[in-house]
Amino acid sequence: MSSGSRFPVPGPLVIGHRGFPARHPDNSLAGVRAALAAGADGVEVDVRPCADGTWVCHHDRTRDDRPVRTWSRAALRRAGVPALEEVLAVVPAGRWLYVEVKPLGRAALERRAAALLQALRRSAARIRLLSSSLELLGTLGRELDVPRSWVIDDLPEQLPPSLELSPHHLLVEPLAACGRPLHPWTVNRPERMRELAALGVASITSNRPDLACRVLRG
Repeated sequence: MSSGSRFPVPGPLVIGHRGFPARHPDNSLAGVRAALAAGADGVEVDVRPCADGTWVCHHDRTRDDRPVRTWSRAALRRAGVPALEEVLAVVPAGRWLYVEVKPLGRAALERRAAALLQALRRSAARIRLLSSSLELLGTLGRELDVPRSWVIDDLPEQLPPSLELSPHHLLVEPLAACGRPLHPWTVNRPERMRELAALGVASITSNRPDLACRVLRG
């Protein structure tokens, strides 16, 4: 079975969803380290820029009812929110980092894209770029030669060219014949992991990367 990876392993890649949220805070350095220590082939983190333009690992648009874009890097650091650069530093060669770039307005992306691209270029061999925004994937893809995957939670009317797909796991069956690498999320039940592996998905993103490794690799 093909993993769709430059780092071949039997079956689908196991990716820790936001690190290892079953044991650690989302998008934390502790969670990233724990997922990798559990045997995951990589981790997924969400990124967005804060007030000084630093790209930080934070899923929600707001924190304590304030947009993350208004938070200082120092305040986020005190709150335990890592910068993307810090995560890149702890993901070793041979492991994947799935970077989900959260939707961003066009003007904000124009201002902040250079810093993101600079960080990712240095680690391009282990990056997969994800987003629910086709415009964002197109803009970044013109500047960065890495695999790109469209995050979807509903079946699209048509598929854009040249993109992999990161669907909600319940969409895998109707997409199985599309001919694209599929990277479903968030897969936490052993029986579903086995079903998706049998369908030939490229990776499985899970809150329990330790469990996924045991189920898929014994």
